[in-house]
Amino acid sequence: MRSQALMLTVLVVCSLGLAGYVHHKRKEEVKLAKHASFQNVKHRVTSDVLREYMTHVVESNSLLDKTKKQIADLTAEVKQAQEASDAKRGLVETCTGDLKRITDEIAGMDTEKNNSDEEFKKKKANLQEQIGNLKKEVEQHSKVCDYIKKDSPEGRKLCGLEALPQQPVAKEDKKEEPPKEDKKEEPPK
Repeated sequence: MRSQALMLTVLVVCSLGLAGYVHHKRKEEVKLAKHASFQNVKHRVTSDVLREYMTHVVESNSLLDKTKKQIADLTAEVKQAQEASDAKRGLVETCTGDLKRITDEIAGMDTEKNNSDEEFKKKKANLQEQIGNLKKEVEQHSKVCDYIKKDSPEGRKLCGLEALPQQPVAKEDKKEEPPKEDKKEEPPK
């Protein structure tokens, strides 16, 4: 009986051990099933995120290609605009040089004109003065005319008489006009 009791004890202990082992394995199986389920969900989420990233990468590459093309186009346009700007800048510099030259010429011409105007005014004033002096001389009746024959052509010309008077008129009534001679202007000295 002892051996039966021992056997029964061993059997109960083995049964309990086996039950504990089975229980432990089921617990481990549930744990592994949960872990597998979690890993499956994690794998699906990672795949979805990876697909999103790949879609984003494709879109970014497409956008990058478009941007590179736009940069190339804009670079070509900038180069053309720069060349046009350089040509226009050269034209502007040429025009500015011409404008400066023309401005200098105009300033020179203005100076020359002002000098000419000053000379003209001086000459005009000098000639006006000479004309005034000559008019005074013409208006003054020369005393020689009293002694020159009035019927001689040279005498009439010299004294400013144009024709012989028809009737002798007394000197008091007679007013002689100053002689109208062609005056030749002398160049200023």
